[in-house]
Amino acid sequence: MEELYDVTVIGGGTTGLYAAFYSGMRDLKTKVIEYQPQVGGKVSFFYPEKEIYDVGGFPGITGEELVANVKEQAEMIDPAFVTGVKVTSFEKKEGGTLLLATDDGQTHHTKTVIVASGLGTFDMQPLEVKGSEHYDGKQIHYTIQNLEQYRGRKVAVVSQNRVGIDWSLALEGVADEVHLLNRGDEFKAVYEQDVEKVEASSVHIHKNKKIEELRGKDDLKEAVLQDGSVLEVDHILVYEGLQIDKSLYDAWGLETDKGRIPVSTDMCASMEGVFVAGDAAVYPAKTMLIASGFNEAMAAVNSAAKYLDPKAKSQVYSTVIYKHK
Repeated sequence: MEELYDVTVIGGGTTGLYAAFYSGMRDLKTKVIEYQPQVGGKVSFFYPEKEIYDVGGFPGITGEELVANVKEQAEMIDPAFVTGVKVTSFEKKEGGTLLLATDDGQTHHTKTVIVASGLGTFDMQPLEVKGSEHYDGKQIHYTIQNLEQYRGRKVAVVSQNRVGIDWSLALEGVADEVHLLNRGDEFKAVYEQDVEKVEASSVHIHKNKKIEELRGKDDLKEAVLQDGSVLEVDHILVYEGLQIDKSLYDAWGLETDKGRIPVSTDMCASMEGVFVAGDAAVYPAKTMLIASGFNEAMAAVNSAAKYLDPKAKSQVYSTVIYKHK
């Protein structure tokens, strides 16, 4: 990890990925550090199957498609990706180099940082039942990415929330069977029309039901419920809430305001060489939209470029850079 980068982006969501692309477009050596095992951020977790309409140039695009596009765009400039680790501290060395320590014991060296890690890290509440350890990460999922993997399969969705209803309806017509398991007798944080829609669908709704055990020799085959009944299942999707760790921005030595980092239009944080984009940033009239993060990412990269070289252009144009490609 001794290699020195011009820009290190903390956060591999849509904002962080676009920041990486624009950084590379400016010929800055770029690294992305992401806490989750894969990039995509909250869009991958919360909106993969939903149509998004507030990103310019797309009359409608699913979250999964948007993440795939932004990831492909970032990969055009071949940044270094480090996933599955959390940045725990910053240290500024003599000469201005920043050392970023991660929870795997590594240190990352960089001239500048762009913080694009939202309001902190999160993990899904795990499904902890007998036998689950054999299928976690294979047939137990905590996001509905890649709908095609469920085609013709039997799927159980474990959730009390509207997310579970949304997932179940998205799977209808893809999966062979869809079972929605609610450990209570009501759904939480839902509108009446959501419940009416799922009740009118082909989804099998099971209230006051919990999984007690998962069985299958090599692959998952059965889910045993607490009443002794057995469901044949090939995949299980789980949304039972989040375990949220608040941001470490204070611990990193950055000025914060209610967990976010105050900036002006140049996206500069309180520490020299650190810039911010996306939900981590706060300023007057801030909008919490995916599209806003793209603009902030460009502003943060442009500020980083000027910080590294005061003679650098204030911005660059893709039509000029890529006109011969």
